[in-house]
Amino acid sequence: MSDLKEISAIVDAVGRTVIGVIINESKTTLTMKNPVIVHVQPDPQSGQLQVQTFPYLFMEFIDGDKQSNEWTFNKANIVTSTVKLTPQITAQYHAINNPAPAQPAQAEEPEVIQLFGADGEDA
Repeated sequence: MSDLKEISAIVDAVGRTVIGVIINESKTTLTMKNPVIVHVQPDPQSGQLQVQTFPYLFMEFIDGDKQSNEWTFNKANIVTSTVKLTPQITAQYHAINNPAPAQPAQAEEPEVIQLFGADGEDA
C-alpha cells in the first residue's frame, strides 16, 4: 500500500464524513491526500445501515498524476476528530486509492468441430 500513514476522519463544510491521510497541517488549514467520502444510508428493504465510500473526486476526472490528489480544507469550516478507524473502513479507503489492475478476460478456446476425417472423408 502506498500510504502507510494513519488515516484520519473529518467532517467537511457540508456535513460529509471524509477520510484520508493528512499530509500537511497549519494553524488554519489541513491538507489530505486522496480523500474519500463515507456515506451512510439505511437500506430501504431491511432498514440496516449501508456504508458506501467514494473518492472526493473520481480519478477519471484527474489529468496527469492520479496519486497527487491533495485537498486543502480551511479548519474554520471543518470538524476534526481523533477517532481510530476500523480495519474495514481503512481497507475500503485503500481499495479505492490503490485499485487492483484489471485482469484481461481470458478468451475461451472455441470448440473445434471436425468436419472431415484425417483422410479428407466426411466425419
